[in-house]
Amino acid sequence: MTTAAPPKIEKQTSVEKTPPSGNFRSKLMKAAALALSIIAWQIAAILLVEFTLSQAKLGEEEIYSLDPKYGFVHMNNKRVTWRSEGYAVSYFGPDGMREPGLTIQKPAGVYRIALLGDSMVEALQVPLEETFGQLLEKTIKKSASGKDVQILNFGNSGYSTAQEDLQLKGKVLNYNPDAVVVFYSHRDLFENWSPPDQTITNVRPYALHLPNQPLTIDNQSVKAWMKSPRGKFLTSIGWIRENSRIWGLISAWETQASFNDPIYRAVNGFFTNPVKTVQANIKAITELTPKAVLAEAVKALKLDSKSSSFKIQFFEDQKTVAKNKAAKPVVKHGNADAMNPSVNSSIINVPSLNEFPVAKARTEEEKRAAEEKEAEEKRKTVYFNLMHKTVNSLFEDMNKACKAKGAKFAVAISPSKLALTETAENIGVMDLTYDKEIAAIKPFCEANNIPFLDLQAPIDRMPKKEADKIFYFMHLTAHGHKYVAEQGQPFFKALVDDKQQNQ
Repeated sequence: MTTAAPPKIEKQTSVEKTPPSGNFRSKLMKAAALALSIIAWQIAAILLVEFTLSQAKLGEEEIYSLDPKYGFVHMNNKRVTWRSEGYAVSYFGPDGMREPGLTIQKPAGVYRIALLGDSMVEALQVPLEETFGQLLEKTIKKSASGKDVQILNFGNSGYSTAQEDLQLKGKVLNYNPDAVVVFYSHRDLFENWSPPDQTITNVRPYALHLPNQPLTIDNQSVKAWMKSPRGKFLTSIGWIRENSRIWGLISAWETQASFNDPIYRAVNGFFTNPVKTVQANIKAITELTPKAVLAEAVKALKLDSKSSSFKIQFFEDQKTVAKNKAAKPVVKHGNADAMNPSVNSSIINVPSLNEFPVAKARTEEEKRAAEEKEAEEKRKTVYFNLMHKTVNSLFEDMNKACKAKGAKFAVAISPSKLALTETAENIGVMDLTYDKEIAAIKPFCEANNIPFLDLQAPIDRMPKKEADKIFYFMHLTAHGHKYVAEQGQPFFKALVDDKQQNQ
């Protein structure tokens, strides 16, 4: 009997590679097409929003370009629709100027006056024809020599006196003005030495005139800011800032937002430095324990002597004194009474022995507080003298630059709504009211034969209801511009007619 041989099994030596399927390539093409269609729809949506905003004239409040010399300047060829206070549509020409058809070369037979200042002069809150510069131009019309009067507005929001000095020498004098009037605004005194923050209009060069040193204007702080995450971010989106109305809305919101608002800081930080911001927020959250919150709350309360914590502490001191009074030891009458200061204390107002440690501690605390206050007042005086010396030196520098070009130089005090309600107690910064700022500037101008116009003094004498009509929240209304034109007309006419006048 024979057995069948087992079937021979052949081993598969290698796996045959199948050709790539067309399914993967097809899926990839579909995914790419979907991504492109999504991007196309997003672009179409953005363009539609931009078109809608342009028709509604929204998102046209982004107006400043960063500049390494000045800090910031007006964008060129830029339409502006201002809604923050009032309403006005303006257009900045090729040189960032608001007046249409200007030429750097002064036309023959024209007397030019250049106005320098901050947002009070810039006056975006009202139409160009309603600004005090244009009203003065129409009122004065001609000089005594028969020349047509032309008033140019070089105002720029947030500009300090140092920026105006640089602007005068770098731009304004190129227009060959016959007279230059610089408007000094409330708090300009401190803007020449203020550190930049996230706001573009607070990016300024420093100016300082130390004793026995020349006046110094340094733009290193501007260059350093432009290298910061915020500066790099705004520089990188320069084209978007100039052309996008969506960004214009963001900028308008940013202008209104408080830089002390934690939500704003978080959003702004995320866009400028997302990794660092997220890490900082996570760390802050992990450190947010009930104990830490309570400690910060108690610390904040103790900082304010008018807060309830101070009153509670004072009340506790009184309870301690009362308790000590109740626990007075019984002493024998006689010589002890004569030696005890508590006898007849109601007449001679001398604290008892038990009260004395508390009274002594309080006296020492009051003495320390008085010494600290005196030292603080000395520091304020030194700082104020330094700041007002710097401003006056900047005026002197501008006066020299004007004389070198054959132009007159004058100083005008801008109206201030803040000055209507400020007192030494509520003003805050340096406890310096506007009248004290003005008093630091006027004598210098008079001593150097610089024409001086105070537009705040008449407002201080007005009834409050009448004075309020001059301002929106902070800036001038159309009525306020009429006030400046009416008050300034004799002063400007004297400049045009080559007569010096101080008011």
